Amino acid sequence: MAVQIEGKREVRHIPAEDEHFLDQAERELASGAPPGGVPPQVALIAPLDPLVWDRRLVRDLFGFDYLWEVYVPEGKRRWGYYVLPILFGDRFVGRIEPRIDRKAGVLRVLGLWWEKGFSPRRNADLRDALDGALEAHRQFAGVKKIARLPKRSAT
Repeated sequence: MAVQIEGKREVRHIPAEDEHFLDQAERELASGAPPGGVPPQVALIAPLDPLVWDRRLVRDLFGFDYLWEVYVPEGKRRWGYYVLPILFGDRFVGRIEPRIDRKAGVLRVLGLWWEKGFSPRRNADLRDALDGALEAHRQFAGVKKIARLPKRSAT
């Protein structure tokens, strides 16, 4: 099924059986309901996840400019070696650099950056949702604990 994105020249395609997702999204937007009818959750998006394959589309639709900097020389990196986009509900709100230290049994948060215009303090659901995403990441890594940044560094 062809889909025209308002304000964009190119045509995108979705499977015809997924058209009901577009209808649902339109109803949710019109009513102000959260996506899927549930409070927003946090997902840490892997750099090779299909959601971020088309960097230009992500930038155009979400205003989120993402570059996986693993191949960028260290001195030229803006964010870090293995920084993941943070998706909160239907919005990219920041970036996080988690590092798995299997030897020590720790998931370390090396960096956390919020997108311009997003205030984590104004989103009551964010803290619990981010905690849930980090806990899922910790379990996936098979480590025992999470070590977070000092509060002063998490801006």
